[in-house]
Amino acid sequence: MQNDFLPNFILCNTTQRFVRSARVPPVPVQKPSVPYAKPNFYCGTPDLNSAYQSFARLYCGFFGVPHTFSLVKLLGSRSLPWLIRALLDNISNKITTVEPMITGLQEALPKSIGLLPFDGGISGCMRLAKEHLSCWHSKSELKAEVLCGIKEIGSVLYWMGLLDIVLREVDTRQFMQTAPWLGLIPGADGQILHSQEGGDSPMVTLFKSATTATMSNPNCKNPTSFHTISRQAEAADLLYKANINTGSVLEYALAFTSAALDKYCSKWSAAPKTGFIDITTSKDFYRIFSGLQIEYLEESVQLQSNTYEMLGDSVAWGGCTIIYLLGQQLHFELFDFSHQVLNVAEVESVAISPTQKNPNFLQGIEGLLEAMKKARRLNNHVFSMLKARCPLEDKQACAIKQSGAPLHRIKFENTVSAFETLPQKGA
Repeated sequence: MQNDFLPNFILCNTTQRFVRSARVPPVPVQKPSVPYAKPNFYCGTPDLNSAYQSFARLYCGFFGVPHTFSLVKLLGSRSLPWLIRALLDNISNKITTVEPMITGLQEALPKSIGLLPFDGGISGCMRLAKEHLSCWHSKSELKAEVLCGIKEIGSVLYWMGLLDIVLREVDTRQFMQTAPWLGLIPGADGQILHSQEGGDSPMVTLFKSATTATMSNPNCKNPTSFHTISRQAEAADLLYKANINTGSVLEYALAFTSAALDKYCSKWSAAPKTGFIDITTSKDFYRIFSGLQIEYLEESVQLQSNTYEMLGDSVAWGGCTIIYLLGQQLHFELFDFSHQVLNVAEVESVAISPTQKNPNFLQGIEGLLEAMKKARRLNNHVFSMLKARCPLEDKQACAIKQSGAPLHRIKFENTVSAFETLPQKGA
């Protein structure tokens, strides 16, 4: 997966599938040769072989949920944690690799980057954004390396989400098979209840009663083996009950990624000197990703390059996850170049009549605006998933002392909305 899947496969978020990129890998992928076997040993008969080949042809063009099921079944519960750990280490290594590259992009940014003006229109906003990012023109290879690193991080995290879905389905299937023997029943609110509080499960009761009945028979010559069976039933009961409430692989991966980012938090998420949000001087990660995103979108649309076929939707998953875990989602949504251009486009579409619009200009800009809208929808989708699976319990804010001096990074717990605590009408 590290040598072929992560660098050479791209994600389509709509179909939840990874497909091989059109980009030719710089280094040929080394794969073990397929073992030779006689055709009659594949599926038994030529007809079954032909039917299997037609079925397998449907799954050979992508990598998704069916392949994840096969991986879980192939590796089993003993070897799967090794794969998960290797992929998490890959995330940590990628963050370490792209850190100096992002530092290079940060240092190249101008000292001041203001908000895009509404009175300049779409063309004025795009021109100003290009001026801000003109310092990156000589860093094409650096930008490509950063985007590929973010893309691989996003691919790992998205596949962890698919793995989480598959493991939950496998656990649910096993639970349905074992629950009657363990004496477990689902409660009204989805919790797991014991049908016999304080007593043995039906499986243990069955083997105990069978052991007691067998030992009471005078013809039983070896009762020890039945005692062993009864004890094994009790051990199996404990093991199955312990594995019912399994954790989430995706949530663990997000926690691991957050811990890996802590090392670079001071570089990628610096505390503002005044205590308030820096609009013009900030060089945090969200601003780097914002600049990379608008350049990436413009290149893929206006120059009609195959940039999208090389990166896919994993870039959004990787970039938005890092932004969210660094606590920069609000900053990104306020100051992202694409968001600002779309806001200006909405105002301009209302203020300017269709007869005043330049048709040649519209043909060139509509594709870019559509790409920006798609990127914004995908970013919002990723942020919504992250809020659901990895909620940030504590908020960080800035308090103002009586002297007027800011007090940085005050933590306070999320509280219930005041509207939820108001008395209901008619109560």
